[in-house]
Amino acid sequence: MSRKSKFPVRTSVRQLSRDTQMAMRAEAIELIERLMKEEPRTAPELSQLTKVGKNTLNGYLRHLQRALRKIRPTSQTRNRAVVWELGIDPSLPTPDEALDQLFAVRRGTRPAVQIGMQRDPLVAALFGPANQEHKEAA
Repeated sequence: MSRKSKFPVRTSVRQLSRDTQMAMRAEAIELIERLMKEEPRTAPELSQLTKVGKNTLNGYLRHLQRALRKIRPTSQTRNRAVVWELGIDPSLPTPDEALDQLFAVRRGTRPAVQIGMQRDPLVAALFGPANQEHKEAA
């Protein structure tokens, strides 16, 4: 007895080529932007209107927010879902600030030195006698 599924067979996104995936993302992002121009919307509303899965849509929203800087979350919620609107998110660093963080000077670290303490006999038995740096510090 054969049972027909009421859902159509869908190919996995991973089976598609990279170019096809990027084209699908571009189409979805364009549609999301058009819908957001009408009014702010939640992720479930956008998922239903664009026929894109929830997880994929959340990835698109993060891409729009962080990489493209076109949308931002509002403080409003609908049915416990965050409402998204068009605009730059002020909580994200600007591209210049993000670049500055890449080249920020970081403090170097030095190995720890015990000052004024004798080396524990068990440590000496396990790891050997202290090297010259440790003897001078003690």
